[in-house]
Amino acid sequence: MDPSNVLLALEEQKKWRERRKRIQERIRQLNRRRASLEKERDTVRKKVSEYDRLLASLKEGILEQKPVLPIVQAR
Repeated sequence: MDPSNVLLALEEQKKWRERRKRIQERIRQLNRRRASLEKERDTVRKKVSEYDRLLASLKEGILEQKPVLPIVQAR
């Protein structure tokens, strides 16, 4: 095999290793971002659930109360 071809093959091999490293690092970054977003989504879902329960209890309280007639003041 020609020595120049060997050097070219080694350079190509190095280039692909570096590319693989960059891709793996990007995948790690995306996985960390995904985990962060999933955690944030779960927090938001808990808050929504909490507010839904609060709203339901407020609606129940309003429905259980007797309607109050407004007081009309004479002028």
